Amino acid sequence: MRLNRLFGRGRSFPPGDGRPRAVWGSALTVVAMMVVGCQLGEAPAPEPPAPAPEPVAMEGPALEEGVPDMDPARAREAAELLARGEAFLAAGEAEAALDRAEEVAARFARVPGTVGALWLEARARAALEAWVAAEEAADAYLARGAPPSEEAAAVRLLLARVRLEGRLPGGIESLFDIPADAPSAVLDEAETLALSTADGLPLPVLRDLVDEAPRHPRIHPVFHVELATRTALLGDEGAARRMAESALELDPGERVAERARAVLRGELETVEAELVSMAALLPEGGPPSLRSLAAEIRAGVEVALSEAEATGRPVRFTVLDDQASRARVESLVRQLEEQGAVGLVGPLDDALVEAAARVRSRPLPIISPTARLLPEGVENVFSLTGVDPGSAETLARLALDAGIREVVVVHPRRSESLAESQNFRRAFEAGGGVIRRVLMYAPGTTDFAEPFREVVRLRPQGLVLLLPPEEIELVAPQVAFFGVDDLEITILGNDAWSSEAVLEGVPVRHTNGVLTVTSRDGPGSYGPGWRDFVDSYETHFRRTLRSPLPALGYDAANLFLAAVQSGDGTPEGTARALEAIRGYPGATGRLSVVDGRIRRTWTPVRIENREPVPYRP
Repeated sequence: MRLNRLFGRGRSFPPGDGRPRAVWGSALTVVAMMVVGCQLGEAPAPEPPAPAPEPVAMEGPALEEGVPDMDPARAREAAELLARGEAFLAAGEAEAALDRAEEVAARFARVPGTVGALWLEARARAALEAWVAAEEAADAYLARGAPPSEEAAAVRLLLARVRLEGRLPGGIESLFDIPADAPSAVLDEAETLALSTADGLPLPVLRDLVDEAPRHPRIHPVFHVELATRTALLGDEGAARRMAESALELDPGERVAERARAVLRGELETVEAELVSMAALLPEGGPPSLRSLAAEIRAGVEVALSEAEATGRPVRFTVLDDQASRARVESLVRQLEEQGAVGLVGPLDDALVEAAARVRSRPLPIISPTARLLPEGVENVFSLTGVDPGSAETLARLALDAGIREVVVVHPRRSESLAESQNFRRAFEAGGGVIRRVLMYAPGTTDFAEPFREVVRLRPQGLVLLLPPEEIELVAPQVAFFGVDDLEITILGNDAWSSEAVLEGVPVRHTNGVLTVTSRDGPGSYGPGWRDFVDSYETHFRRTLRSPLPALGYDAANLFLAAVQSGDGTPEGTARALEAIRGYPGATGRLSVVDGRIRRTWTPVRIENREPVPYRP
């Protein structure tokens, strides 16, 4: 908007100008004669009229239709308000700029040219990230005004940015509405927006867009080259080259043209392409204990991604801080769905996993590295440390193979322990076994006299101890103390008994002879991919791995990376691909996805001198 401003001019004179006093005397005589003339009734000479204020010209119509307000003083005030608003906006003071635009709309809506207040409002609201209001103001400006072509291009660029950044409908379409002959600065920014949008699109959406969108010389090549890159990464290099050549026939910017030439040369390592979008929700801003766990899991994810890059599997993997907050988890999951994410590692806490699962609008697959109990009634939600039905089922078969047909089961009154007990019961009873009693104790119990005296009274063939690792050190000595060891009762334990913490921390005399199961792949190893993981971790971070926890993040990320190879770039396709995984050689075990649960391959063992030895009846 061009404004013609009126600047007042004036002069001041000194009390004396250096003329001789005689001259001043003559002047006084003239003044005296004028006074006498007035006294004699002569009319004073008329004063010259004040100059009319110079009009202010503002381009464009008024904000409102109707009889125009042509008052020059009001036009000047409106112009000054708009000028101050522009200055505030240029200085980064969007609130003040918006105030000026709203004042013009309230006081001068019928002054010609005030439609420019809508343009000022649109930019100010965009700076304040009030996306819907910014879109409405920009649309209204285009509908009411008739801006010059360069300004119209800037308005359409703003609309594209507002819709894309605000996740409003029509963002990509707005990019194609920008005139092809717009100023180069506008086209450059539009191309940048297109580049950031293209790499987050699911593959099917990208294909449809390239087929159906107008062949805008600067915008269409962005999406065409992105599709060419992904096609090459999927192995169809001939089709990728044809797409790159087609994109170069338009008028792409230099960045896009170089990406196309890289596809033609087969130098995809020079193209920062992203095949899929995944994320992790970790409590990096949560309590100290959770922050430490989050750091361990993130390290494992990072190792998996570094290996993926080395093998040419590009992926955008964003780690977001859920702050151990349910509300934030729900907000982030909605955001990730809108951005086209195909998989989510985390959250780490049972309650937050349930929040993430239930807020989804699509079957976005979730793999929690550490959740113990998964929510009921939801699909495509997995855990690497949850209750694995295969563990209890293998333990039940072990008992039956050992000739044990009657058992008593002891476990804490916890949800995961109840689930583990039910899995054992189904498998044991299906094989002809009988459970004489299930004895549960309250969390925090330290004296087990009552349950173990009941075991002695019942004299079963086997005692099944389904305990968490941290309680085995407390319970195991009491098995002997209360006389269970004196009877011919076989002790069977869940997979916690074969964990590293128990094997190293519980005295040998309390673990020797216990029959249990393990998913370990051999001495000093957790799974078939454990040694490779350790090497990669220590090479990547240049430090010794001191905890197995990072392996959980590593396996979670790698399960997704394996799934996207056969998926179609959508959450649904990734979920289907996960369900098809069988025997994946993970760092924490050989992993399969069966009936909506991640299962490991379990081996029956007998503990001897702190080592799980394969059990052969």
